[in-house]
Amino acid sequence: MGALAVLVAVSCAKTPTAGSGQVIFEVSSNQQIADMTKSNVSDYTSTLPSKNDFTITITGVTVDYSWTGKISEWDSSTQLYAGDYKVVATYGSLEEEGFDKPYFYGEKSFSVTGGQPVTVSITVTLGNTVVKLNFSENFKKYYSDYSFTLSRDGKEIVKFLKNENKAAFVDGYKFTLSGTLTAETKTYTFEKEYTSLNERTAYAINFDLSNVGGTSITISIKEGFADTVDLKDIELND
Repeated sequence: MGALAVLVAVSCAKTPTAGSGQVIFEVSSNQQIADMTKSNVSDYTSTLPSKNDFTITITGVTVDYSWTGKISEWDSSTQLYAGDYKVVATYGSLEEEGFDKPYFYGEKSFSVTGGQPVTVSITVTLGNTVVKLNFSENFKKYYSDYSFTLSRDGKEIVKFLKNENKAAFVDGYKFTLSGTLTAETKTYTFEKEYTSLNERTAYAINFDLSNVGGTSITISIKEGFADTVDLKDIELND
């Protein structure tokens, strides 16, 4: 996304008074996220915001003022009284989860001094967690079909079907990963809960076989942290 252009200006009259001042808001994007290899949000989605996609909320700290709206809706002739303020820039929502659902957030405190223009630069970063599923060649050869679901408190967040290559953007504080795996003669299920995953971080959940019989699998979310998960056998109908 790079550095975004000037989003909006809060301007005063041509001859400012002692009670108001000019403010120019700028937003820049830090796309880098943490994972095993350095990567950017654009590696996981093409749904990235332009400058007009951001919503800003301006709140007075020492003055009584509040405004929220799209950047394009801001009236550049609006005057702000001298005082302390905070501006928050957002795109998306932490509550909106799934494929191509990045949530960006940034905030900055600033002051307006009568007659003195000020530039306010807001840096926005990813506010949710990226989850991607990877499968070993042995896993894909052994299981002819498989699907996985991320859910929370019994409510589905997103489903990964076989050969799905997209990453999901979720609130990483808690979710359950469940799966259905079909081998040549049997179908298995499992579930595993994850909690306290970091925002602005990409987690690759890797799947591999634990034994030749396929009754358990190995799941690793980062190097050195692998779990063997026993599968539950589903009896096939005659």
